Amino acid sequence: MVDTGRGSTGVDRYAGASILDRFRAHPAGNVIIVFLVFLAVCVIISLLYPSDFRFTQPANIRILMRAIPPLGIMALGVGLLMICGEFDLSVGAVFIVAPYIMVFAYVNDVPLALAILAGMASGMTIGLINGVITTRFGIPSFITTLGMLFMLRAFARIIANNRPLSFFPPDGFEDALTGRLGTHMQAQFLWFLGIAGVCYLFLNRHRLGNHFFAAGGNREAALSVGINVVRTKLLAFVLCSGLATFAGIISTTRINSATSTPVLYLELEAIAICVIGGLALAGGRGAIVGIVVGTFILQMVKDVIILAKLPGFYLDMFIGIVIVFGVVLNQLARKKY
Repeated sequence: MVDTGRGSTGVDRYAGASILDRFRAHPAGNVIIVFLVFLAVCVIISLLYPSDFRFTQPANIRILMRAIPPLGIMALGVGLLMICGEFDLSVGAVFIVAPYIMVFAYVNDVPLALAILAGMASGMTIGLINGVITTRFGIPSFITTLGMLFMLRAFARIIANNRPLSFFPPDGFEDALTGRLGTHMQAQFLWFLGIAGVCYLFLNRHRLGNHFFAAGGNREAALSVGINVVRTKLLAFVLCSGLATFAGIISTTRINSATSTPVLYLELEAIAICVIGGLALAGGRGAIVGIVVGTFILQMVKDVIILAKLPGFYLDMFIGIVIVFGVVLNQLARKKY
């Protein structure tokens, strides 16, 4: 049997363990506990000091509802790829370039549906190129996608000439992607939850999900049971770039503008979310719920830094700590469970 790394490969594995130990053994168990504690602390402080720390104010909740989905959707794609044992450092550039191609096509009288198709196809093609170079030539994905990151940033500047494009699609399209639903709920938040649900079903209810875990957890064992590891990783690269593209389209639609200016550290934030969510950097272990909760935590940390009027470099320090110590904790967890 191939150990998929889901934390449930044997009935006897947790024999005699308490409910709490079983919960913590889940890839997302610890992060859920951290999230609940962090949320409780933020709410309590906000209730004690409502004028100084506006965490529970409706305006702040709406800001969180808008900010979480794009980063979370991108992190879902990065997480799927990490479970396969690979990385994509180019997703931050894909987030910018593919939507710019969509808007460029739209403002040049291409029908919206075809413009969206062009944007999605361009982003997924980038993922396919990353996957082919990595799997066919044996180049580490870190190197492949780092090179692609710089190439895409330069390409974006060339095609855009440092000039943003306004994007005003039909109201129905904009409402469907980014409209407000009720007092606090945002349409993009529902997209995030929906995509997370599909990713969960894919990983846990479809045989390809088992292939993802096996390809990242034990390549030799996966090959021995007939799993096409190369094809599996290619699919993961394409899904990763496709979700980064869709996240970029949501962001572009919300601000009604496409730009060639890169969002710094976006790809590192996505990786940090996955590490927070309990995904192993070596691959083969992780859970979608961990990525979702990890997105909440990182965005809440950003929010707390802003509300507390702290310098922005505190976020950089937090991301660095998460990546370094998250790896250590992941390794300890794998040895223990």
